[in-house]
Amino acid sequence: MARPGNPKEKILTTAGRLFYEQGYHSTGINQVLEEAGVAKASLYSHFGSKEELGLIYLKEARTAWFSGITQMVDKKTDPAERLLAIFDFLERQLPLQHFRGCRFINLLAEIGDSQPEMQQQVLEHKRKLRRYIYQLLTAIPGHGASTIADTIYLLFEGAIVESKVYKEIWPVKTAKKMVKQLIDSRQQDGET
Repeated sequence: MARPGNPKEKILTTAGRLFYEQGYHSTGINQVLEEAGVAKASLYSHFGSKEELGLIYLKEARTAWFSGITQMVDKKTDPAERLLAIFDFLERQLPLQHFRGCRFINLLAEIGDSQPEMQQQVLEHKRKLRRYIYQLLTAIPGHGASTIADTIYLLFEGAIVESKVYKEIWPVKTAKKMVKQLIDSRQQDGET
């Protein structure tokens, strides 16, 4: 059941959980309303449509996700450890989410090109993640305009996918180990 709050919050919380647990297309508005315990009029007065609800869900999910990852990263002071902490975030988060994978990619797999605005939200999330990884990497001495930022991004994304496939955390640990080796080898070589 949805947590206490106003109807808009109840709808968004319930829809977010259901979209992630059972899929966007498999989640009907009536189910959202029933589980949220709100009237149908509340949906249309706050969101207008399921598509608008989906857009807001993606925006809020991005905000929450980046809040979580930055909190994990900000616990570290060493630049290399800050970058590696993105994998610590996955290691903590993925089991809590029962290895359901990336909510953005899951939704994109469902909607394809049918919802361009939602597709754009997914793309913005991934772009923001790439920029964040680049910023973390370039803060490490010897990693100025590094060409390995996208490699790290791909290892991060691949770890999420493979953790979903295996329902285990070893892909995250392996990716983190590979990134550490990349960082260490670049620092030893003095490359930029």
